[in-house]
Amino acid sequence: MTYYISLPFFSLALIVSQMMFEDIVFSGKIAVELSLIVVIYAGFRFDVLRGGILSFILGFIHDCLTCPLSGLYTLIYVLVFLISKVASLRISPGQPFLIMSLTLVCALFEGMTIIFFHPVLYGGAISTHAILAYLPQIIIVSVLSPVLFGAFHWIEAVLNVRESQPVKRT
Repeated sequence: MTYYISLPFFSLALIVSQMMFEDIVFSGKIAVELSLIVVIYAGFRFDVLRGGILSFILGFIHDCLTCPLSGLYTLIYVLVFLISKVASLRISPGQPFLIMSLTLVCALFEGMTIIFFHPVLYGGAISTHAILAYLPQIIIVSVLSPVLFGAFHWIEAVLNVRESQPVKRT
């Protein structure tokens, strides 16, 4: 129950810190989508209900803070969660190259979806500059994904330490 209550607060903190990291380190030119990696990780580790709610809330908060078209990131994150949930049946989270490949595919899916909606949002045609702007983001997110998968697994183990300890009877 505390998972569902604390989820919006942690999601907001993740999106805001992701935006701050982007502004501080890359001067707002490259966005490092840590939330996308969290959604992919949820596809591997969580059941459909918990991961679906997580991806929906992350997408919703991302939409509220950054996207002029309501529901775009929500739709993308839920679809990425479902893609990674299906891929988790075949890919072990302990294989870094396959995790990087899946993250690359999901980041390409996200980038191409946003680029295709760009004319709807801002008018005009699809820009080759927009396509080239997403390539460094996709590469950075793909390279960081195995490291962050390990960090998320460690955080999950620390948070679930009470559940994994055997009950002591006196």
